[in-house]
Amino acid sequence: MTQSFWQDFKLNTNTSKLKNYDYVIVGGGIAGLSTAYWLLQKDSNLKIGIVEKNQIAFGASGRNAGFVTCGSTEHFIKLKDQFGLEKAVEIWKFSEDNRKLLQEHIIQDNADKVDFKITGSCTVAANSERWGYYKEIAKTMRAQNIDVYEVNASDMDRDYGVTGFEGGIVYAGDGYIHPVKLLGEILKKLNVYIHENTEVQSVSKSGDVFVIKTDQETLHAAQVVITVNAYLPLVNPQFSQLIVPGRGQILLTKPLPQFVKGPCYLTKHLCYFRQLPTGELLIGGFRNLSAETEKTHTDETTAIIQNALYDFVKNHFRLGAQAEIARQWSGIMGYSPDGQMIIGSLFVDPGLHYLAGCSGHGMGLSFKAAQTLVNGIYGAEIPHYLHAKRFKV
Repeated sequence: MTQSFWQDFKLNTNTSKLKNYDYVIVGGGIAGLSTAYWLLQKDSNLKIGIVEKNQIAFGASGRNAGFVTCGSTEHFIKLKDQFGLEKAVEIWKFSEDNRKLLQEHIIQDNADKVDFKITGSCTVAANSERWGYYKEIAKTMRAQNIDVYEVNASDMDRDYGVTGFEGGIVYAGDGYIHPVKLLGEILKKLNVYIHENTEVQSVSKSGDVFVIKTDQETLHAAQVVITVNAYLPLVNPQFSQLIVPGRGQILLTKPLPQFVKGPCYLTKHLCYFRQLPTGELLIGGFRNLSAETEKTHTDETTAIIQNALYDFVKNHFRLGAQAEIARQWSGIMGYSPDGQMIIGSLFVDPGLHYLAGCSGHGMGLSFKAAQTLVNGIYGAEIPHYLHAKRFKV
């Protein structure tokens, strides 16, 4: 079992002894905490219990790269090809709203406390053909009021410290954050009851009340929200064909002089990197080198991917030759069939709600997605491309 750099920052939580709730939320990551936040915005008197198998921020929310982004240029291209331009822009704006809501409701004037900074994010073109296409896509994005601009090879070397590439596309609105500190700030705003080190074994219904059996106790709730993302099929096997786990591995170096401006993507290798304010270079990706073995719930690193990450550092970064490994870890993401989140309840039981399928974009989607879920509980329409009911379960 691995531990991320972020998880060295310990959160203060109090174990609850309560058994009966208005809502029980299963999952103590950003999706679960955000759901509790938006529920309490609707009704501050709600009694909410959060059940977490390990500790708050133990899962992917505490193991990611700390990107607060809408995604790469390649992500926008994929959305456009899959849904058409209008819907692609709508989905992109959803992530923009996510970041703005985090700033307004959680980060506020405390950016330094959570290591939050707007830097822009860059998608590197892997070759000349892709670079030409990127520049055309950038024109399309700008026409849709998406703030992107091109950077050339010298810009890449100066601002991101990478060599051997012709250029890239920067989206100005993106940035980075310390994910566990962010969860800590959300937690401070919640009047909730925490059940850590408690694994849910089943969720059933007795009359109008949900019965949540765990390995520690039995809880009761009027409504239940399950926010365990990749682990949803283990809680509800009905989702076994809808949520596929994907392990992401990360390598962190010892501190280096600052030379990477902000988050960067090289989607040829499903690669992403950034530099921490304290100088450590963080790089993740390369799961395409072992695609099938990375479809797993197992928290461990592998030599083939970690060696590829370190080789990339050594060969493509201006200061890579002097980089030394400080930490290696993994996190488990959950992918939906169409790459979009699964939000809401199913026809069979409107009191049992789901928030899952972040598909590698949990930090960039979950706060807004939780608001969308809660608004749906209170009668608003959930967009069809996000609603759980778009799938037959």
